[in-house]
Amino acid sequence: MAVMALDFRSANRFAIAYEAGWMMHIASGRAVLAERELNGNQSIEARERALQIRLQAGGKVEDISEMTPRYREVLEQTMLIAADLEMSTLGFNYPAILNAPTLDAKISIMSAVQDELGHAQVTYRLLEDFGYDTEELLFRRDPKFFRTFYLVQHPVNDYVTAVISMLIGDRAGYTTTLDIEESCSYGPYSRSLRKVNFEEKFHVAYGEKWTEYFWNKGPKTRKRIQDAVDFYFPLGATWFGLPDHMKTRPDQLQYKVRAQSNDALRQRWLAQVVPFCERVGIKIPAHFDREKGQYVLDYEMPILLNEETGKWDFRTVTWEEQFAQWKKGGPIKTETFRRLQDEVWGDDLW
Repeated sequence: MAVMALDFRSANRFAIAYEAGWMMHIASGRAVLAERELNGNQSIEARERALQIRLQAGGKVEDISEMTPRYREVLEQTMLIAADLEMSTLGFNYPAILNAPTLDAKISIMSAVQDELGHAQVTYRLLEDFGYDTEELLFRRDPKFFRTFYLVQHPVNDYVTAVISMLIGDRAGYTTTLDIEESCSYGPYSRSLRKVNFEEKFHVAYGEKWTEYFWNKGPKTRKRIQDAVDFYFPLGATWFGLPDHMKTRPDQLQYKVRAQSNDALRQRWLAQVVPFCERVGIKIPAHFDREKGQYVLDYEMPILLNEETGKWDFRTVTWEEQFAQWKKGGPIKTETFRRLQDEVWGDDLW
């Protein structure tokens, strides 16, 4: 019995020692895992610092392997929005194509739309390198998840309006993509925009030419030009997003995806649109402030569009009210992409 008791006590001590050793092993393992996780975090942080130094020195990123997770996320979202915006052009120009007064006018609008769809294809193709599937993005994504701007969520109903859309809307798009071409730290994306911007510049020139033509043609077409500018100008001004002092995530600038801030891009756009309109004689709610040395709007953002009348209420509202209108979107926000997916086009285009 004594021997048995001794063995029991020895076994008990062994069990206790074994359990204690196992617990120490678990604790040690957890410590190793924690250390590895910490080192991994330090590695990501080190990669971020190295990337920032490289970008600030003017370096380019040429391959996905060179990106940090955050850089990649910002770049992907920038390209996806750009591609969706280009893809929306068929939907919002569709009424103008149907209502074009001549075959030449119809072909002109269709050619511009074809250019824009080509621009979308270029960017969706780049996104395939990041693991996206173009067919999935276009034809199986819920239309409510396409990301576009308020300007392209309203139909272009006739040829005169299409011309103003090019004058103001294409100028806004060109201002943005030109900055990315000139400055984007991701080389393949920057280079892909050379052809895009060559064609966008032509769209803007086309808009300017025919805007001036219709303005000088007579009182009726002059009024139609003025009405279209009244509608589109505030949309163009909001294309560039929030004022700089309200921006909370400057990632695009930090990663050199683009170089100019929202307000700087808005100034660049105003510096082209306002002088043109003033020269032609079109009334515009903006002017050059000599004291400030910059262009200023004759109203204070944000303002709301009355969707029923198509007129702007120039009384300043809260940004919460503006966000609510943007979130709701224009009348063809989702219809554009639903029709694209359903292929409801047919022979009506011609």
